[in-house]
Amino acid sequence: MVWFVRVFFILLLSCSIAFASSEPTETNYAQRKDVQAFIQQMVKKYHFNATDLEALFSTVKVRPQVIRLIKKPLEQEPWYTYRMLFVSEWRIQHGVEFWNKYEKELRRAEETYGVPASIIVATIGIESRYGERMGSYRVIDSLSNIAFSRSPRAPYFRKELEQFLLLTREQHLDPLKVMGSYAGAIGQPQFMPSAYRYLAVDFSSSGKIDLMHDEVDIIGSIANYYRKMGWKTDEPVVAPALIIGDRYHYLLRNDKIKQSMTVSELMKYGIVPRTKISPEQQKVKIIELQNYYNNEYWLGFHNFDVIKRYNASDLYAMAVYQLSSYITLLRDRLNNG
Repeated sequence: MVWFVRVFFILLLSCSIAFASSEPTETNYAQRKDVQAFIQQMVKKYHFNATDLEALFSTVKVRPQVIRLIKKPLEQEPWYTYRMLFVSEWRIQHGVEFWNKYEKELRRAEETYGVPASIIVATIGIESRYGERMGSYRVIDSLSNIAFSRSPRAPYFRKELEQFLLLTREQHLDPLKVMGSYAGAIGQPQFMPSAYRYLAVDFSSSGKIDLMHDEVDIIGSIANYYRKMGWKTDEPVVAPALIIGDRYHYLLRNDKIKQSMTVSELMKYGIVPRTKISPEQQKVKIIELQNYYNNEYWLGFHNFDVIKRYNASDLYAMAVYQLSSYITLLRDRLNNG
């Protein structure tokens, strides 16, 4: 027994050491070799001042919770949990209020970019609760913690950190004061820095782009984002589907569930749309969502994939769609008496 306890203790200690060393432990980012290399790259490529960047990175705080959250985002939850969080009565009611308040600007965005007002409003509702929650992390901390970690997504976040420094220089923002999500997303639409630089627009014609406080810029920027990602005006997002028989399992067993198919092809596997789809040869994808007692099935069109360019999750895109639908229904009901 003593031998067993001793071995167990050694194994436990080894695991603890391995876990503790799974991420770099330096508290001063400016002294790290990978950060120094990044600084030199920014100096050479974009003519930043090395002393200024070293001073900036010396203030970056280690945020272990950022790494934990990036490893397990809400999109890993089942649909019934995700839906409860994001397609809520509060977001529906406040979505109607937001739409009524900015009706003119939303109509202009629809006419300019071809993206429905309901999708724009729902996106703001899900991303930041209409500006209530824009994130409590310093963006420089979030991006640096992930960019210089051992996360497989570190290269992406190093690029976003680069974009963030360029953004703050261009917009005359203090990089130490810009707040955002644990992943470094900024403002009411929760744009990553690259999206902010390339897809945000001065829709209010104020002379600057403000995604934190200027709702008109926010509306136009989200609409422009979706258009640039390929939004097709007046085309559907999803349609409910019915599974008949067990032929559907063939697609699961052969890893074909994510493939785009025509409705005719899907019907061969017992997947039938609950509503009429035209034209029948349009390519769609199967969406399977986990409910409490069974799964629900939908067919996703091109615009569903466009929403996923905002967040690459079926749950996210479906939440945007359903919230937009409920907001539209409630608004129509209230406006029509």
